[in-house]
Amino acid sequence: MSQTGHPGADVCWLSIDQLTAGYRTGALSPIEVARALIARIRMLDPVVNAIVHLDEAYTLAMAEASLARWREGRPLSAMDGVPVTIKDLSAVAGMPKRRGSLAFGSEPVGEDTPCVARMREAGAVFLAKTATPEAGCKVVTRSPVHGVTANPYDLTRTPGGSSGGAAAALALGFGPVALGSDGAGSIRIPAAYTNLFGLKPGFGRVPAFPPDIDMPHSVVGPMARTVRDAAIMLAVISQPEPRDPYMWPVPFTPPADLAMPDLSDLRIAFSARLGCTAPLVDAESDALVAQATPLLADAGAVVEEAAPAWPVDPFLPFRVFWETACLACVEGTPAEKRRLLDPLILQVGATGARVSLTAYMRAMEQRMAIAAASKAFFTRYDLLVGPVMPVPPYSVLRDVPEGYANEDWSWCPYTYPWNMTGQPAASVPIGFTEAGLPVGVQIIGPMGGEADVLRAARAIELRRPLHLRRPPLLG
Repeated sequence: MSQTGHPGADVCWLSIDQLTAGYRTGALSPIEVARALIARIRMLDPVVNAIVHLDEAYTLAMAEASLARWREGRPLSAMDGVPVTIKDLSAVAGMPKRRGSLAFGSEPVGEDTPCVARMREAGAVFLAKTATPEAGCKVVTRSPVHGVTANPYDLTRTPGGSSGGAAAALALGFGPVALGSDGAGSIRIPAAYTNLFGLKPGFGRVPAFPPDIDMPHSVVGPMARTVRDAAIMLAVISQPEPRDPYMWPVPFTPPADLAMPDLSDLRIAFSARLGCTAPLVDAESDALVAQATPLLADAGAVVEEAAPAWPVDPFLPFRVFWETACLACVEGTPAEKRRLLDPLILQVGATGARVSLTAYMRAMEQRMAIAAASKAFFTRYDLLVGPVMPVPPYSVLRDVPEGYANEDWSWCPYTYPWNMTGQPAASVPIGFTEAGLPVGVQIIGPMGGEADVLRAARAIELRRPLHLRRPPLLG
């Protein structure tokens, strides 16, 4: 037991570099770290309900193999021995893949998804699988399988979704990094709501196989407490997968100046609405997001107010893709098990069944026009900065904020446009409301612009090291 009274507290806040430095000298061992974090999960997870699968023997076997490599002086990568949690939308060989659904069994799957395989090849230690709403369909993390996940910064609030389990686990120190996925904001939203850094890579940057039904929108990516840790993880999971037809031919390399980036080479646009219409707006969140501008300017960037001029409201085509994706989820479930699906998926899928082929093709054309408008905007600016969410974390009992009835994505319009354009986008902590609720600021880059997104995020992190502020329940 550590001095704080929580198991694993002596190692839970260590970065990837600190962990591997300890492994190299023998001051730490992957087994010691894994055991401490498993004990920490067993004590603290019942408070937030973030973990859906924990296999101590599985984890310790990976840690033992890593220890042997470190003792022989031949670690596999910069992540060898590093504990990582994995969202339960990604397949891990030897573990169940429930997808937050009662329609899926608890039997182990036989093959890793590519990003998981890359981490296994790099020697990472799989700590646990984390909670997701069924099929990642909600902005909160609630499913028929695991129940409700709470926000460690305020247990009465949601951590967001759909990577809310990954976010809650990270915020409580269950390892330095987590694998999330993002089809409409599902990495960035929970990162913003739990004082974390989360990066949605550009489409094709991280290989995927087999593709999800919403593959043109959904990607997997790193979530971490620090920008540096996310960059290290991205370099690992972006390694090639020959079966992915959309895979980028060149893996990601972290920027050389990430320790102290000079942004004088960047022209950055700031927008309080990102060219979108938000039916809900929180003035306190707006004020915090605007504080990113002087921080980026202090790092040398030229910052101007500007936003893309969308040819059509991005929600119009996105709604079609969301509805038809839910329909595909329903139709892909055996008829005798469909009654087990989340009522929201059934409801939205029924709407998707009424989408005509003509309407779907029109949505494809609209998405193309949106992507073209964004590409034109990024010929003038290197990055675009603005909000992630229009409101702070809201009640854990609700799927949407108080005062908003529609259970769709129209109330939070700042994230899904960048899934449709395929561009990289990240959330970095920018502040806390007077009630102590985390707020994130979003940084969007052009295709291939992950390095500059990370550099700008690091510039903010250096000037506002909010990742050091722990959840109140930890004392």
